[in-house]
Amino acid sequence: MMTHITIKQVRGALKRWGKFWQSKELGKGFKRSSISEFSGKPSGGVAGADEMSVPKEIELITQLITTLRPECIRAIRARYIMTGTMAEAAKLVGFDSKRSAEFWLVKAERSLLAEFSASVDSV
Repeated sequence: MMTHITIKQVRGALKRWGKFWQSKELGKGFKRSSISEFSGKPSGGVAGADEMSVPKEIELITQLITTLRPECIRAIRARYIMTGTMAEAAKLVGFDSKRSAEFWLVKAERSLLAEFSASVDSV
């Protein structure tokens, strides 16, 4: 039976993916060392980057994104991870214009739509 995934579902998944990685890039959830490590006392607290667990959905989306063209990956990053307007984010990741970033974003979302549909059908 063919499962139909909509572009709205793909965008929702990408938003969850982007929020997860955005929070990690901003430093929430990472701790490389603490002041107590220097004094020799063990410390509790947030797990280090090496011990971070990634939810299965996020890991699947990350794997699918890595198979896309570099322009698509940059467009996804500009839209779903970076803060600010799309025009600002597009410039920061190396696009000439917002329109160029949007072109690659649509291409990426459509590619992921096909990949999501194939992944759901193979399960």
